[in-house]
Amino acid sequence: MTYLIADSGATKTDWLYVDENGTSHIKTQGLHPANIRQAEDFTDVYNQLEMLEPDHIYFFGAGCGNPVSDEVVRHFLQPMFPKSKLIIKSDLEGSGKAFFGKGDGVVAVLGTGSVSAVIKGGKVQKKSPSLGYAIGDEGSAADLGRRILKMYFRKSCSDKTHQFISEKLNNIEYSEMMTRIYGSFKPNRELAAVAGKVLIQPFPDELALMVEQALRDFIEHQLTQLSLKGDEEIVFTGKVAEVHKKTLLSLLDQKGFRNAHVNYPVIATFRDRIKNGEQLF
Repeated sequence: MTYLIADSGATKTDWLYVDENGTSHIKTQGLHPANIRQAEDFTDVYNQLEMLEPDHIYFFGAGCGNPVSDEVVRHFLQPMFPKSKLIIKSDLEGSGKAFFGKGDGVVAVLGTGSVSAVIKGGKVQKKSPSLGYAIGDEGSAADLGRRILKMYFRKSCSDKTHQFISEKLNNIEYSEMMTRIYGSFKPNRELAAVAGKVLIQPFPDELALMVEQALRDFIEHQLTQLSLKGDEEIVFTGKVAEVHKKTLLSLLDQKGFRNAHVNYPVIATFRDRIKNGEQLF
């Protein structure tokens, strides 16, 4: 049997193709159901995956896990793979399966968006209320981008920090940035891109404190919503978790979560389990 595993966020999708010859890793743009544009996104993804003929596709995506969103992804992928059986689950479900198999633990995602969940028997039992980039997503790349832009355009930072941000964003004007974000079909990506451009080490202490506060907000407003005891194994994944791992793990330790670590990307853990001969599905 050949199959294709997808771990998809708002910005990128990691695909792992598995056949008798082993595994192949392919990257495409993100496929969040709220942001899929059928025509242009289809062409971009199809051009990179058209050579594949999987019997099954296991798509684990941010924003998935409910009938409406799952149908959006199904409508997008099924014409691309008309002969494949398509299974669509949330990104948390995928991370839980990758990190814990059929066991228990906690998964936390800090990518373009953010969310966390308790995993029991390899299934999502309880999920934090993420609320998306417009209201929540604390500690995510979109959240960091939003905080950076507030500091920059409201000049609520030192001249040194303001100059640093300005250089990283190529002295962008207010009107151009507002048009870029509010005129975009995928504003969360635009905000996340700001964080990616600005938060490159070394950066000023004010930005380090901003990152720390964003991560504190994630712990306070999402992770603690899961009513954890503190001794559970917590696996963080996502680019933000990876880049700011030292700060994140220090904050978690201060809050009493001492069995936490970062594992990124998710698709690498799937690959390792497959190489070890595990039956995942």
